[in-house]
Amino acid sequence: IQNCMRQKGENKKYNWKWLAGILLLAALVMGIRLFLVESLHLSTDSMETSLHQGDFVLLDKTPFGKHPKRNAIQVFTSPLRKDSIHPPVFVSRCIALPGDTIRVTSTGYQINGKEYPHSPQAQASYFMANQGKDIFIRLLKKLPERSREWKVVEGGITCVLTSFEAYQIKEELPKALQSCFRMYASPEYQFIVPQKDRAYALDSLSLLACREAIQNETNGNAVFKDGKLFIEGKQMNFFFFRQNYYWFLSDYRDVAIDSRHLGIIPEDNIIGRIFFCWYSPDKNNRFTLIK
Repeated sequence: IQNCMRQKGENKKYNWKWLAGILLLAALVMGIRLFLVESLHLSTDSMETSLHQGDFVLLDKTPFGKHPKRNAIQVFTSPLRKDSIHPPVFVSRCIALPGDTIRVTSTGYQINGKEYPHSPQAQASYFMANQGKDIFIRLLKKLPERSREWKVVEGGITCVLTSFEAYQIKEELPKALQSCFRMYASPEYQFIVPQKDRAYALDSLSLLACREAIQNETNGNAVFKDGKLFIEGKQMNFFFFRQNYYWFLSDYRDVAIDSRHLGIIPEDNIIGRIFFCWYSPDKNNRFTLIK
């Protein structure tokens, strides 16, 4: 009887050790996912063709990963107040840092006066007039890797292409047709990205770009009237932001949601940086570092 009781005691102790080990392992895995690295499945095509819809990537959630570098691909949540209960998650490229003066054009963007062309993989809609439609379609079919879909519009057809694909097509077009092929122009704008504890001069454009951020930082107490900001009835010509902000643009600009729709992104909303793709529907993208 004593041997049986001793054996039961040892089994019980052994079971508790196993349970403690499993709980410790689970806590370790949860800690890694919460604070260090997490695997993420991309359900968006906003970063085509740098990343693909369906890719499995690793996300750096350390403090280093949460402080974006220029051109890094980041994951962040919506800063809009209407999305505060279950804010959606987005993937975009950081193109402007706190304190940067940014000017966005149809061909690229300027940061602090320096020109940064769009990535060769950035996508946009292009138009070909009817007189060049047939040869344009033939050239589309020659492009590798992915299927091409074009849409008939008034006066011609449109198709989504990367900057490099558009360059390839234009090189093969007869000179007489090159003027018939163009990218749809995007609206141009310029403003300064807010920096923590710096005086931010206010005008109608900066108020438009930072309206949501100012409302969040004042707990909804800001009043906007006739292109001016009022807080507690007092007109403000400057505003001091409590945190740093960033500006994001997606590579697939025509369909993606980014800072053009969400505004400036506060650092508190940044989840981390994508640094590695460990599986992709495109075999050439598997096990690749993301720069």
